[in-house]
Amino acid sequence: MFFQNSHQTPQIENPESDPQTSYRKNDLYYAFWVTIVFLFVCGYGAIHHEMWRDEIQAWLLARDSASIFELFANMKYEGHPALWHLCLMPLSRINASPIMMQVFHLLIAATTVFLFTRYAPFNRLHKVLFAFGYFALYEYAIVARNYAIGVLLITIFCVLYRERYKRFLWIGIVLILLAHTSVHALIVTIAIGFALICEYLYFYCRKEDALTENKLHIWIGFVLIGFGIVTAVLQLNPPADTGFAVGWNFKFTVQRMNNITKIITQAMLPSPRSTMGFWGSHQLNSYPLFQLIRLPLCYLIVLWCVLRFLKRPTALLTYLVATVGLLAFFYVKYGGSIRHHGFLFFTFVLASWIYYDCPEIKLPFNRTSELAQRFFGPVFIVILVVHFLGGITAIRMDIEHIFSNGKRTAEYIKAQGRQDMLMVGDTDFAVSTVVGYLEKDKVFYAKGSRFGSFVRWDKARTHGVSNEGVVKEAQTLSTQNSQDVLIIMNRALETSLVEQYQLTLLEKFTGSTIGDEGFHLYLMETP
Repeated sequence: MFFQNSHQTPQIENPESDPQTSYRKNDLYYAFWVTIVFLFVCGYGAIHHEMWRDEIQAWLLARDSASIFELFANMKYEGHPALWHLCLMPLSRINASPIMMQVFHLLIAATTVFLFTRYAPFNRLHKVLFAFGYFALYEYAIVARNYAIGVLLITIFCVLYRERYKRFLWIGIVLILLAHTSVHALIVTIAIGFALICEYLYFYCRKEDALTENKLHIWIGFVLIGFGIVTAVLQLNPPADTGFAVGWNFKFTVQRMNNITKIITQAMLPSPRSTMGFWGSHQLNSYPLFQLIRLPLCYLIVLWCVLRFLKRPTALLTYLVATVGLLAFFYVKYGGSIRHHGFLFFTFVLASWIYYDCPEIKLPFNRTSELAQRFFGPVFIVILVVHFLGGITAIRMDIEHIFSNGKRTAEYIKAQGRQDMLMVGDTDFAVSTVVGYLEKDKVFYAKGSRFGSFVRWDKARTHGVSNEGVVKEAQTLSTQNSQDVLIIMNRALETSLVEQYQLTLLEKFTGSTIGDEGFHLYLMETP
């Protein structure tokens, strides 16, 4: 029974009968069961996913760095901060198999799905379509990279945002971690930090209210955010001898700007083709009509978002700064792939989530913003339906086709009892996939002419090595060590070379989604 007087808020005799309590419980059950189904689908997909070089590279860096200091030294060529690799280090000490990383990554993705379906201010159809959409189901779940942990931290920030000024220290800690997951997450962190400090200074800083006693914690939180951004930027500063993505493109051309802008549709409407080479493909691009409207559609999406967020400046600033920052990075530094472009979509989701808890300003054209907001539900449904179809297509193609032949090649080598042989590999970034699955500590990479496991992206490896050069390196090692050598190539050697050096082709594994991760195994026997 309810009762109320002039000094009390309504009380509930039996909290279990409160409709809000019942709703929250139902929401919890819904999130739980969606996550269970998600884990089942993704677990099945992960079992059938052969990891490729970028996944294995992180594992090898964590596995073969003897200390945290050595890890930071080894990572200076990577172009990403080290949080993901720091998480992998203790796992690699438990077991050398990269499957440990897959399991951990799947748990991260499942946690994101649970938090989203539990707390996001969207309806249940939105939530389930998101959970089984392209990025949540495949790109940031099946493919084990450092991006998923960034998406999880963005989700945690959104959950905390409603009571941000009561938990601002936690906001600061979450954003420190977010800044250290990837360069793309760092850009999003900068956008969030800028929007938060503008919001606080404009709406709350001078008010004499409950926030007064928390001001110290709030400013400490801002210091933490700044510290996270600065330390992440310092990690991203490449050494002088870096050999990967070394250039900057500051020359402005309308064509390049339009091409970069078109990435928005890649992120908002991912639609992989139903072929072996599905990854990074875009089915919609094959339709002439879509090609015709693609660029105007990108500008229309941005305009709609700006109008929608206009009366909520925090959401608007977060969206604009992050979107412009990401597109600028793609323009001047590295155009990236679908896994990088996905942060444009999550910027949209982030701004849409916090929108409902942002302070509002009055504008003379509020009705325009309200009209744009009214279209959010159906537009979001259309976007998420495309994501859902893209996610199902991607996971189906990954199951039906071999993603990388690195795993099959390693399994063959183990089955033949050759895993302890002296090995020479080329090309290094492709062969590193085999090394990870072999759980081998080192092979000789012809590029760079050195032993190693992970790829060191320096200038020493940028000079091309001919097929004969690789074979000669193997011959030298064989003579020096009086051992047979296993040569692992991601291409076939010329017949004349095979005959000249009396090589034996043991096996070849070709045909995969990652086209340059097919392998040919040659045996060079000691004279």
